[in-house]
Amino acid sequence: MLSPSTPRGLLRQGFKHVSLRHGVLASVVVLCLLAILLTAQEIWTARIADLHVSSLQTINLAQSLSQQTTDSFQTVDAVLDDMVERAESDGTQPQALPRIRRVMREDLRQLPVLHNIFIFDANGNGVVDGLPGWMQANVRDRPYFIFHRTHPSRDTHIGPALRSRTDGTWIITVTRRLDHADGSFAGVAMASIPANYFLDLYEHVDIGRSGIITLALADGTILMRKPFKRSNIGKSLATAPSFQGNQRRLVAGNYEYHSVVDGVARLFAFHRVSRYPLLIVVGVGKDESLADWRTETMVRLIELVASISIMVVLGGYLARQISKREAAEAQLERLVLVDGLTGLGNRHQFDAVLAREWRRAARTGTPLSFLMIDADKFKDYNDHYGHQAGDNVLKSIAGCIASALGRPADLAARYGGEEFAVFLPETDFPGAYKVAEIIRRSVVALNIAHVGTPSGVVTVSIGVGQMSPNGSTPSSALVKAADAALYEAKDGGRNRTEPAASFVPTVTI
Repeated sequence: MLSPSTPRGLLRQGFKHVSLRHGVLASVVVLCLLAILLTAQEIWTARIADLHVSSLQTINLAQSLSQQTTDSFQTVDAVLDDMVERAESDGTQPQALPRIRRVMREDLRQLPVLHNIFIFDANGNGVVDGLPGWMQANVRDRPYFIFHRTHPSRDTHIGPALRSRTDGTWIITVTRRLDHADGSFAGVAMASIPANYFLDLYEHVDIGRSGIITLALADGTILMRKPFKRSNIGKSLATAPSFQGNQRRLVAGNYEYHSVVDGVARLFAFHRVSRYPLLIVVGVGKDESLADWRTETMVRLIELVASISIMVVLGGYLARQISKREAAEAQLERLVLVDGLTGLGNRHQFDAVLAREWRRAARTGTPLSFLMIDADKFKDYNDHYGHQAGDNVLKSIAGCIASALGRPADLAARYGGEEFAVFLPETDFPGAYKVAEIIRRSVVALNIAHVGTPSGVVTVSIGVGQMSPNGSTPSSALVKAADAALYEAKDGGRNRTEPAASFVPTVTI
């Protein structure tokens, strides 16, 4: 509870000062939070932007590699188309083979995409190849041979990657069916592409340390993958998003996914190869894509910490300066409004409170009680015990008065010399009289020796005034009433409480 002797003006000013300090601190907190939120938004926006840029790059790269792959297979397809036409028109009799072999060798010399070219008869036996001595053993068990023997389609068929039986090289087979004049199966024309051709093609493509480029069949079977790992050849990507749902019908697309091959989180883009059942999948490591973003984020966080530190230091300094100013102002106000000896309000505070409380009581129609208190025979006390002892008595009386008041609105003031005044807003006469008696008896209980009083101890006389102000009555009337009651108390023998005018106490203390 606030001290009843604290001036209400000081209270309001104190709250004002507290609010100002809190306002500064709250402003610092708000600015720090705003800086954090703005930085977080910038960091998140930059992250999204970097991922978007990386995704666009993978999309463009997949599209470019798809076009290169299309061009490569079209070249091989053109060679096969020529071989099929020669084999079916010129036949594969011994006299026709040298001419076909010369064409094969010329194609192999000019086209690095080719590993070798073969023609096999209906039993899977080699008829002619582009490189003498490379003729493979019977291929009737190879998947591509079985496919053409069992499918009448004349379309180009691209099979899974396999190892050549002649030199052990990993190759991709591109084959076409040969027919007799009656449409029956006559054999297979095959052009093989070395897997290294695509690895060389991808060698200078920058996809980072954890990036991948995959050439796969339409069913997801891996034909070749950079970086090359033998165990990856033939694996299936069928569970990847590019082979699921609506993605299967898209020419191109992109997604973020943990690779089904090595489990690394990547930003993927795929593009299907025109005219052929192939697709290119390009993936760049998500962590690598965000490497620059992480560096920028670290810089921004350092800047944020520095900014917040500066704001906190400046805010703390400003708050301390405000506190110092408030302390100085409070001390000044105390000197202006508080009696230096007793700690109660001074005469200036008395006049201000009297006017304010009188107006408030008149406005609300509530009673205002007033006590006028005087130390009995105080001049005699000073003459006998000295002024230092007299000052101590005044302090003790002030302490009794302050202890008797229990509400923040109550106010005690030093009226002058050895006289004190007490305001009791919204208090009727019985209540005011009870407070006066508590003060009087508390002073007696101090048992301070005073040879000049009948009781032999320091005592006070109290006059009690109480009014319900109206517009025509001045505030001085209340003071005069209490002052008159005080003189009656002194005339009646001192050490007593006297009501003003016709008030008669009816309370029991």
